[in-house]
Amino acid sequence: MEFFPIRKIGNREKLYSDRPKCRRRTMKITNITAKSLRNAERSLSAGPGVCMVEVETSNGLVGVGEACAQSEHDEAALATALILERGIKPIVVGLDPVNPRVIWEKLYLETEWFGRMGTVMHAISALDIALWDLMGKALGVSVSRLIGGRFREDVKTYASIIFDMENFESMADEAKIWTKEGYTAVKFGWGQTRDTAFGLDAEKDEAAVKYLREALGPEIDIMVDVGRYVNWTPAHALEMARRFSKYGIYWLEEPLPQDDVEGFIWLTERSPVKIATGEGEYNRFGFKRLITTHAADIVQPDVGRAGGLTEGMRIADLVQTWNLELVPHGFSSAINVAANLQWIASLPRGALCEFRRTKSPLMADLIKDPFEAEQGKLKIPDRPGLGIELREDIVEACLVKY
Repeated sequence: MEFFPIRKIGNREKLYSDRPKCRRRTMKITNITAKSLRNAERSLSAGPGVCMVEVETSNGLVGVGEACAQSEHDEAALATALILERGIKPIVVGLDPVNPRVIWEKLYLETEWFGRMGTVMHAISALDIALWDLMGKALGVSVSRLIGGRFREDVKTYASIIFDMENFESMADEAKIWTKEGYTAVKFGWGQTRDTAFGLDAEKDEAAVKYLREALGPEIDIMVDVGRYVNWTPAHALEMARRFSKYGIYWLEEPLPQDDVEGFIWLTERSPVKIATGEGEYNRFGFKRLITTHAADIVQPDVGRAGGLTEGMRIADLVQTWNLELVPHGFSSAINVAANLQWIASLPRGALCEFRRTKSPLMADLIKDPFEAEQGKLKIPDRPGLGIELREDIVEACLVKY
């Protein structure tokens, strides 16, 4: 893409606007392809699938994005793909892709009758990430430089793994694999199955956290993610927060149903440990209520669900204005990690990032240069766009054929 050349005149700059050959070449969206991908493991706690979107343009560039549309039977990702190809594609084909925010607003307005949250917002999120990737590639700069600049070149990450409530020793040994590699924080969440999930037995839950603290030592930050297999009441969540505080956990994540904002307000005011939530929330309007009522200490948007990077920037501004902590959710694929890293680079206080360490080809194999933490930190790519390149063989291997 070409822009007007600049000529300096003293301390001022003048644009050569009278030279048509210097105008930016027009680029148009020509096609959108959405693909539902999944892990072999179908358990919901394994983050079984995503919807990937590729945006093609008239000059041959392709942008890639992802919707965190996870469900045990692929229905969420398939529905998102259908919305993208049948609903969103007719709206955006022919538009200039170097207008992500303009396109976001257009899509939000034209889907308002049936969208705003859920599957439609998943679709908009995926497309928005792809447009920023595309814009970065077109201009030859990383997304982080487009959305505000880079405050950092790497970021501390925590190893995100699953509770094994049937075998505490095995669970601790898995965590030690990552602490030996330099991670200083580990999050345990959900459980292997609904019937063996964390959160079903208060005594066993406390015993698990106590065991982990003793096994990992006092220097490792431990986060506890109750997850969606159980729904605690505010009173029970407060009791467990008090119990877990004895073992110095860093935060207690989603101990209440995601829609119980009043419960989160009550709990956050009283809890001796930090309360985290937000991975299931949508757009800035949903987060506005969480943030302005101080319903959590740590806000966890997923850009593959909450509205993409365009909406992510708005949410981040709200979080900073209300002086809370933002830690992006990311348990789906390497595309999601790439988007999170570019986002975090642009945040004044982006101090921590989730990094899934359970086995998944969508995380470990999907891109040609997989992300690897060094001493618990991820380097933030500064290549054009998201800074990643897909492996088409893995895309094909994980494709849901329907």
